[in-house]
Amino acid sequence: MTKQNSGRWDLHYRRDRSVLAYPDENLVRLVSAFLKGKEPERLAAVDLGCGSGRHLGTLREMGLGFVAGTDFSMEALSGSAASYGAPLIATDNTALPFRDSSFDLAVAWGSLHYCDKTAMADMMKEIHRVLKRGGCLAGTLRSSRDTHMRRGIHRGGNVWTTDLEDLKRAVVSFYDEEELRSALSLFKDFAYGIMERTVPGDMTRIISHWYYRAEK
Repeated sequence: MTKQNSGRWDLHYRRDRSVLAYPDENLVRLVSAFLKGKEPERLAAVDLGCGSGRHLGTLREMGLGFVAGTDFSMEALSGSAASYGAPLIATDNTALPFRDSSFDLAVAWGSLHYCDKTAMADMMKEIHRVLKRGGCLAGTLRSSRDTHMRRGIHRGGNVWTTDLEDLKRAVVSFYDEEELRSALSLFKDFAYGIMERTVPGDMTRIISHWYYRAEK
């Protein structure tokens, strides 16, 4: 997620339906596996593109000793601050304002695909930089199998300016498996899967995400 179209994201987070309250169970599984055998209270985590903040609360409940969040939408950060009170920073993922090796865990759930693909290498370098050795990135990328958001104006390379009503004119990138592996290649080890569902009432509209964990 980068700062492009930040005003549209502020509008998005003013909509009630954008305020998600419950964690994604796949993220909970990935984080639980990472925390196994560790002392969570000694670890630091950051949620990159925290949105309405649902995973800030989850990470705290899982025992992480320090949890921070970032987003470029001030509307999102305002909602997160009101609900969770975690340290929050307005920034994008291409220039993170953290020192090297600051975090044991980074979460990028539903955020990195909301920009042009040309930004991916810089975002991954920054995330890799702020993670400690042995640290983990848990995240998602929109899959090229997605037909729900891949509508509007095709900018080329499976990058779209979507006309989906609540994200109209947002830039969204869709990744095939080779592109996913390339994005994660900076990390020592990684594993991934795919999660999909259809839109009720329209089986042709598929919401599809890669989800992954990557270790520095």
